[in-house]
Amino acid sequence: MPGIKDVAAEFEAFTRALSVERQELIESIISLNNGFEGWLKLEFYFWLIKNRKLRASRMDDEHDIGMEYKVALDQRHAAMDRKTKQCDLWIRDQDGSGYHFVELKVPFANTNQGKVMQSAADDFWYMSRLKASSEKVVSGSSIMLGVGFDTESWNRYIDYLSTYSGKPVGNISVKSGALDNRGHIRWAALIARC
Repeated sequence: MPGIKDVAAEFEAFTRALSVERQELIESIISLNNGFEGWLKLEFYFWLIKNRKLRASRMDDEHDIGMEYKVALDQRHAAMDRKTKQCDLWIRDQDGSGYHFVELKVPFANTNQGKVMQSAADDFWYMSRLKASSEKVVSGSSIMLGVGFDTESWNRYIDYLSTYSGKPVGNISVKSGALDNRGHIRWAALIARC
């Protein structure tokens, strides 16, 4: 069964392709003041299906990728206030042993940025506490696509997100880059390995 090895590497490849194939549309994203992650979810989902030859979720067991799934949370963690976390995407691992669960956020550098970044931090906290045994979790990830942030504020937010989960540093990896050559659209993938 096809799958992927690393969510961050796949998202980086996706952003490179987006930058090359749809460069003329990048400026349209920059001109927005607000947005939501629905468009990003569909773009990344369809890109993975096309470029990694993944089979979309159906009613049978022959699937490699899907959207909107409630994954069980490990109740042994302190401050756990729910049993499940809704994730945006799930993707089969390359070796077929489990799944990568992904949450997406598209914050804009505007008056709501603090609220959106706190929501992203909360999402990553939950994504780093998925119940590995019952869900066959390989990783829980949060991917951020930030619009209009300068380097300093973006790095500060990403540092906050990566330390907010409280997981040991060895369990979390962060990969980041820019969608445009001026750095107006930045991305970061925070991965918690289970």
